[in-house]
Amino acid sequence: MVFKKIADHEYVASVWFERDRANVSLSTPEGREIFSLWDEAVGEAVEDGFLTTPRHPRPSESMWQPHLVAYARDQGLIE
Repeated sequence: MVFKKIADHEYVASVWFERDRANVSLSTPEGREIFSLWDEAVGEAVEDGFLTTPRHPRPSESMWQPHLVAYARDQGLIE
């Protein structure tokens, strides 16, 4: 099987925040999950400097997308 390299802008971000719950995840265009961070893991990744956040109140998924791609790259989850 030959895998086509995925361009950064093609990865799909999913972000969900609600009071004391949080989820950020990144998937391929075909739906294969690269990573998913829940609740405390989201806060820890930000606090530890591994995950940067968009500088905008109530950022959209498209605003989070480059940050999640950078996190996946830094963690060795994608090339």
